[in-house]
Parts: sequence; C-alpha cells; structure tokens
Amino acid sequence: MKKLFALLLALCLSVSVMAVFAEEEDEFGYYTKDHPEAEVYVNTWVAEDGDWRVEVFDEDGGLKLGITHRLGDNKEDMWEYAAAMAEDGTTLTAVPLGLHYRQDTVSGDWDETYYEDGDANFTINENGMLVWEDLKEGAGDGMEFMPIGNFYGGRWMKDDIEVIFFDWYEGEYDVRCYKRDENGSITDDAILKGTYDPETDTLTVSGCFNDGEVFDVTFSYDDDHHVVWTQDGVSTVLEYSYFTD
Repeated sequence: MKKLFALLLALCLSVSVMAVFAEEEDEFGYYTKDHPEAEVYVNTWVAEDGDWRVEVFDEDGGLKLGITHRLGDNKEDMWEYAAAMAEDGTTLTAVPLGLHYRQDTVSGDWDETYYEDGDANFTINENGMLVWEDLKEGAGDGMEFMPIGNFYGGRWMKDDIEVIFFDWYEGEYDVRCYKRDENGSITDDAILKGTYDPETDTLTVSGCFNDGEVFDVTFSYDDDHHVVWTQDGVSTVLEYSYFTD
C-alpha cells in the first residue's frame, strides 16, 4: 500500500475505532488479539476467475484490505481500506477514506485516482465466501471470494532451497523452488502445484527437480507467522529469503 495513504488510514482508523466502536486497543498488539471474531477475515481471497483478489492483513488498531482487479496490459485497479468489526460482531466495516485507483504493474505508478472517500462493508456468507459491499460504486456487486490462505507471494529458505509462492490461478497454487549454491547461484529448480485446504489452513503441493523424483510438501504457518515445510512427516521452519532475482 502507498505510504502516505497508509499513514492517513492508520490515523483515521485509530480515531474512528475509538469514537465509533469505543474500545481500547493494545498499541502494539494485533487487532485480532482483542477481537478474535475478526480473525476469520485475515486471509487472501479470490474470485473464481482469479482476476480479482482481496488481501486482508491484521495490523495495529484494525484490519487493512487491498483489493486488486487484474486488467491485463500491465494495469490493475486497486481499492484500499482500513476496517474494524462492527457492533454486530460479524460485519467488517471500512473506515472512511477508502481509495480506488489504477496503477501500472511494471512501474508501480498511479495512472488515475478515481476517488479517496470510499466506504464498504465485508461479510462472510453461509458458504464461507467473502462478500464485498462497495457503498461508493457497487464494484463488488454479485461477487464472492473464496479463501486461498496467506501463501500468496513471499520468499522463504529451507537450507539451500529457496521457496517462492509465485501465484494462484484457477484453483491451484504455483510454488517455485530454487536450489542455490554457497554463492547464491541457482543450480536447480522445480515448479510445484497444489491446492489450499481452508479447514486446516495448509497448502499441499507436488513436483520435482531436474532429477525427476516427485516429492510432496505441505506448507503451514507456525504461531510466529513463519512458513513451515512438512515433508515425509518432518517439519522445518523456513527463514525469510534475502534473494531478489
């Protein structure tokens, strides 16, 4: 999210949550620590065609939402909100100043800003799907978003193997693995494909390196939000990757 807008959202969220919801937040804690009913929203959600994505993050004072609509030709429409649980305990309500803009995915530049005063509500229906009620322009009308876990994006290391959660499309994750030597050069690679299980919050994938031997891996998160690699019953906590190529 854009730094300036993030600062404005944080300030607005802090004031609005105190005024509207009249609750005291832990200055350094996660929002869901005091509002466990909001934890169900913290996920990555996609529409069936994969061209729409909603990412919900738990941050100090509230939840942050980023909605992306892939347009092709290196363009994306973006919506950004800060939100808190409403008094009913089931509806996630955006704080005013929701932003809608279009950006170039290559340069990251904003091509056009449509508005900066959006408002929205989010709920989870009886089928476990996220529903977006866009009160500004109705952009979410008729859409449902399924959870795919927070494995979308990110780079991690397991010994000499770098793991990149590359993409999700049409029901499958695309996970890239690269073996690197002591100098950081890639010596082997594998593309792993698999699906997310919302019941266990795990991702199970299968693939092989150039030796052709197929292996299965299940990814999960530990209590410290580190990715865990489980293979043949053995679990390894991964480290953040520092590689950028």
